[in-house]
Amino acid sequence: MSLSTTPRNEKAGFNSALNGYRGLCAALVFIYHVGSAGVIELPHGDRVSDGVSYLWSSLAYGVEMFFMISGFVILGSLLRHASVGEFLKDRFTRIFSAWVPALIAVTVVCSALNMKMLADLGILERLGLFIANLLLLPPIVPLPLIHFGSWSLSYEWLFYFAAATGALVLRRKQPNRLVVALWLTVAVGLVCLFPRALFFLTGVLVFAQRQWFQRHTRWLRFPVVSLLVFLVSWKLTEANLAQLSDTFIDWFRDGRWLAALVAFIASLHMFGCACFNARGEFSVLNSRTFQFLGNISYSFYLWHGLVMAAVKRVVSIEVPPGHSWEAFALFVIGCLAISLPLAWASWRVFETALARYMRRRLAPRPMLEEAARAT
Repeated sequence: MSLSTTPRNEKAGFNSALNGYRGLCAALVFIYHVGSAGVIELPHGDRVSDGVSYLWSSLAYGVEMFFMISGFVILGSLLRHASVGEFLKDRFTRIFSAWVPALIAVTVVCSALNMKMLADLGILERLGLFIANLLLLPPIVPLPLIHFGSWSLSYEWLFYFAAATGALVLRRKQPNRLVVALWLTVAVGLVCLFPRALFFLTGVLVFAQRQWFQRHTRWLRFPVVSLLVFLVSWKLTEANLAQLSDTFIDWFRDGRWLAALVAFIASLHMFGCACFNARGEFSVLNSRTFQFLGNISYSFYLWHGLVMAAVKRVVSIEVPPGHSWEAFALFVIGCLAISLPLAWASWRVFETALARYMRRRLAPRPMLEEAARAT
């Protein structure tokens, strides 16, 4: 990141615009879930209303925008860590410090309410499904998701292992060409099977070509336009959340690959703007609101669905039929009033304090001895 785009009070290596971009992703996913919760019917029946509903539904792809961040951050993390093992420990701590408490809470609630993913299952079956979800196996393994958002964490882990394997292969003094070709084939195959994983590559390319982006910031303008192009084009692919029903092979057969290509090109421009030239429309990413959302974005993503389910039940009981807009307003206010403090607490307790403890426990002994001598 060039000095011209880094505020003086920023910590070294910390990109405030990228942190704000996390907040934007979380906000888009939240807005999508608010509209798809069924509290109010989205407008339809004419071109304007249908267009609004179409754009609203495309906000689900805020998750792909999270993947772009991972692609960017993971390459930097691999370069910082001396070993691949330390990199994976760091990623394990980052994901599981907040994931385990959230999954336990969701599982307890789903079990108490006998919700469909756990309905008619015995104790041992529920335990087995919980362990599979804890290890982030679904949807890679065809098992039900207990937490609706865990599929994206499974994608994250696949990417982490693919990146770690690539580092092991490419860090050799003389990489074996056959092994490199095999690794690339497997990586491409995973993207073909899971098309939404394509946008990890966006972050990887922007990081790898960061000097080019820094030299050509004059091209990094009007990010809102590329954001809209990305959302609309990717929506045209009808990309599923996690299923294997539609792959890139299907898209090549029916022509949807063209919409995917447009979305990918737009994602490069949009994400480049966020990383290296967050001005104009994206200057809001440096605001306190988006910095706060960026800090708590992971915990917010994990917890807001459970909060929405609870608030929706209360609203459906308390608000009489025929008052849909009142119910919707109460639903949104209630979700925000509970989700934001809960996510902040999760961030402070699990992502910060617990993660710090886990990193100390997982740190190699020489590092601990050096830290002890330093104190």
